[in-house]
Amino acid sequence: MKLTPRTFIAGFIGDHEGGLSLHPADNGNWFDPLRYKKGLPQRRGLGTLVGSKFGITAYTLASYTGKSNITAADIKAITFDMAVDIGVALYVTKPGFDKLLWNRVTASIIDKGWLSGPTTAVKMVQRMLGVTPDGQLGPKTADAYAKFIAIHGEEDAARLWCNVRTDFDHNLATNEGPNDPDRVFLNGWNNRSRSFLPGTKWWINA
Repeated sequence: MKLTPRTFIAGFIGDHEGGLSLHPADNGNWFDPLRYKKGLPQRRGLGTLVGSKFGITAYTLASYTGKSNITAADIKAITFDMAVDIGVALYVTKPGFDKLLWNRVTASIIDKGWLSGPTTAVKMVQRMLGVTPDGQLGPKTADAYAKFIAIHGEEDAARLWCNVRTDFDHNLATNEGPNDPDRVFLNGWNNRSRSFLPGTKWWINA
């Protein structure tokens, strides 16, 4: 592959994330210091609408900087290079995705970790592999993943992983019923998942 994890992250930030986002329906654009300290997820309408930039949410920035209170000014000050640095540190190295065999499927896994959180992405991979979904990427998961790629080949593995991604996103967008606010994002999520399939422009150029 011509891609490295760093150039991949820089590429999808540039292609998909855009700049500053203040969409009030996006959970990731809200920040409540008390929820953050308790380890509770971000929720729309709770705390302050501080936004996100280049895909970096307030929770992500807080984890990277050690600050417990992120403001709209902190989000606005994020540069593209800083976003890439954060991506490598928190979405490749820290969760252990660098332990996985590097290929185009792994790139899509990192992308899902960026969107839904690394622990969630690790559990999704583990369920696909049939290993204990504990959210910890250790030698057993890495070995099972290498065997999975060897058995299925990169292209079929990519299709299987895409199905896992789209099933997860469909459940997320419908778990609150027909008026689930996340439904507005589902088509975009599906398009992003499928952009990593064999035959796409990205796949050919990677």
